[in-house]
Amino acid sequence: MQFKVPQNIDMQDKIIGPLTLVQFFYLLFGGLIIYILFNNLMLRGQTLVFFVLAVPIGLFSFAMAFLKIQDVPFPSFFMALIKYSRTPRSRVWQHYNAPTPAPTKPKSVKKSEPIKKSFDTVKVSELSELLDSSREGDE
Repeated sequence: MQFKVPQNIDMQDKIIGPLTLVQFFYLLFGGLIIYILFNNLMLRGQTLVFFVLAVPIGLFSFAMAFLKIQDVPFPSFFMALIKYSRTPRSRVWQHYNAPTPAPTKPKSVKKSEPIKKSFDTVKVSELSELLDSSREGDE
């Protein structure tokens, strides 16, 4: 065996500890938003507002990083949910007023004379004799 073939190419590489790079950034941005909320709300004494905002943001960033629904990563599931909620449930044909084509005069078609087929009786009889002779040789 000369070359090493990768076996599990569907999984992303673990970059930072047990986390992939995408998972790390989801958690980083969620933590950054919670930190900004902490600096703006907790230090001003608005503890309840901070927890009301921080808990859903933390759960959402955790879900984006780790949650899978029926083996589908949550970011893909979430984007499909948004797309589904924005599209209409039933498709309706929307007629639009297309411009009508301008009337044109039909082109005059020249009628040509039909081709006359002529049968040469001598050639037809020779051909029939040739075919009959080849049929007799087959039997």
